[in-house]
Amino acid sequence: MPVDIYNTLITTMFVTERIISLLAPHDCLGCGVEGAILCQACSQAELLPVAPRCYRCKSLSRDFAVCAKCRRQTALKNVWICSEYDGLAKDLARALKFGRVRSAATVMAQQMADLLPLLPKDLVFIPVPTATSRVRQRGYDQASLIAKELARIAQRPYVSALRREGQSRQVGAGRQIRLKQLDGAFYAVSTNRFTGRPVCLVDDISTTGATIQIAAQVLRRAGAKSVSTVVFAQKV
Repeated sequence: MPVDIYNTLITTMFVTERIISLLAPHDCLGCGVEGAILCQACSQAELLPVAPRCYRCKSLSRDFAVCAKCRRQTALKNVWICSEYDGLAKDLARALKFGRVRSAATVMAQQMADLLPLLPKDLVFIPVPTATSRVRQRGYDQASLIAKELARIAQRPYVSALRREGQSRQVGAGRQIRLKQLDGAFYAVSTNRFTGRPVCLVDDISTTGATIQIAAQVLRRAGAKSVSTVVFAQKV
């Protein structure tokens, strides 16, 4: 499909979804009250925070820092996690990925912003890109939507600095298999916009952490000063 036609279709889909959301507001996933995909009361009561821990081994750590043992295996510094991938957090993530509920990205970004500590002024937010086949199916990249909103809330730059090659999915695979499948899957662009600066990767869901690990390696090699990640939920 020609790029101009594809872009027109995406824009039309976006406008249509916005009109529908105005005419028929979403019901809260938690309590069913009309008005928002997740009301303020449910966001405070139902999305319980995760205890600070290392994303790889799950051992408790200060401010979600990668533990000393796991640090030898990854370029990541901190991986902030809002919630376990269960209950209302799972429903919200699935609404964004499969239900075309774009407003879920705003709710998720706000939760992630509330979790983050005071950020360096020169920090850059970069989304972990979704496979292009999935982007075509949904009409958008969910991680990009979240990252843009998070950058707006945090008043920090958003840079789409990673590209993804291949369409491989890692569902059900362990960390080592995922790492092997993702080898060479990412490459960096617009390096002048993050070279020498701290970077925070943004993703909706993490399972083994293989994807963010590979993405962090690519960014560090491309000149990022340091790489951390914030994810909305982690599958156990």
